[in-house]
Amino acid sequence: MQKVIHYADLLVDTASHQVLQSGKPVALTETEYRLLLYLLRHQGVVCRRDDIIEDVWGERFLYDTGTLDVHLSSLRHKLGWTKEGPVRAIRGVGLILPLEAPEPEVVKIDAFLRELLMCHEEAILKKDIRCYLRLTPFVYEIMVDEAILRQIFSAVFSLFLRHAPEGARWEISSQLTVREYTLTLTSTGNCPDFNELASARQQAAFLGIPIRMGNKQTAEGMLMGVELSIPMDSSES
Repeated sequence: MQKVIHYADLLVDTASHQVLQSGKPVALTETEYRLLLYLLRHQGVVCRRDDIIEDVWGERFLYDTGTLDVHLSSLRHKLGWTKEGPVRAIRGVGLILPLEAPEPEVVKIDAFLRELLMCHEEAILKKDIRCYLRLTPFVYEIMVDEAILRQIFSAVFSLFLRHAPEGARWEISSQLTVREYTLTLTSTGNCPDFNELASARQQAAFLGIPIRMGNKQTAEGMLMGVELSIPMDSSES
């Protein structure tokens, strides 16, 4: 039987029960480890919930179907996975882990951000927020999972709309280096609780995108800011 299993940025050593993600150890409980191992060994197969429970727990908990959901949620949280992937639920059947992790898509970042801003246009106009999109002219396309990137930015935009005052100035700027493409969002206002972005940060971690957030006092008043650094290893400038 295969002793070392690779999947996307995961490496599982079945001999030592060690799980590494992007080279860093992930602390899983014994049950979470067995659940992950079952899914990895059944890639591309729709796994029935009863079969998973029988294998992982050693018996059928037909009266307690929530047991699997609780441990799967915890596993997703620790790996930075979401309900959208890579493990997907097939309604009325079970779970499936695709044979291969989804390939990143080519995203035209300027068009992508303009489209998202338009989705929030009504709320932006209502609060009379002035929006400035200042992107470096040297990068138009990046390789990333667009669906998850959309969820991340939607969460950020919603946060800004809730906490930015009337007539706020909202600016999105970018900077390119050899290693990364950094997007910075700032707005007048003060965000009291960045925990509202906890889910977005987990999703970003799955893409290898660190998110930095904070408030800053300036001459113009309090500013709230969010910064995302997108790796450029496979991108073209």
